[in-house]
Amino acid sequence: MLWRPGCPYCSRLRRGLARAVIDTVERDIWADPAAAARVRSATGGDETVPTVIVGTQALVNPSVGMVVAAVRAEFPDDAQALVGAVSPGARPQAGGPGWTAAVGLVWLLLALWRPTTTWHLAPVLLAGAWPWVTAWDLRAGDRSGAARLVLAGTVGFAASVLVTVGLSQADLMRGPTLLSFPSPISEALVLAGAVVVLIVLAGLLKLLRTAAVD
Repeated sequence: MLWRPGCPYCSRLRRGLARAVIDTVERDIWADPAAAARVRSATGGDETVPTVIVGTQALVNPSVGMVVAAVRAEFPDDAQALVGAVSPGARPQAGGPGWTAAVGLVWLLLALWRPTTTWHLAPVLLAGAWPWVTAWDLRAGDRSGAARLVLAGTVGFAASVLVTVGLSQADLMRGPTLLSFPSPISEALVLAGAVVVLIVLAGLLKLLRTAAVD
């Protein structure tokens, strides 16, 4: 796998290949001139990454499914051992709950610290954390992706509602509204709902576009 630092597509593919239990050898094209030259040879002159070399095939910005297919085509006798036992469509969901819990905790601490300050971004970040993590990891061939994205958005919004109502009941949301809503709680719920809808729609569009390209 030929990559460069700061490339989000490289990070996403690295996570996907790890979940598919595909061992890789990585070369940083900024630190390895030979790797950079190999990318330019595969792409026709530019340095598009990630570029994955599988046997005789050079895959430019591939999906996990494309890499799996190339491994099976290049090494049919050893494909089972090389790919591993985990389906590339499988996705752990630890990141979403973790970020949701972290944002909820930070919001609670801020509210306890300054209950007269309206932390306008808190409900947005809390509601959007889980669907954002899920949407970022969608790729072609993931048949359960849309359902997981909607579920993540629903859970994220529910978490925002619970924390908002809880803080309001504890009198920890006494700050002014930003958008002339009648109360901080109504503003928080509207903003949370809006961001969830936007992230879910963007994720579904991304899934459709990726499927069309692949």
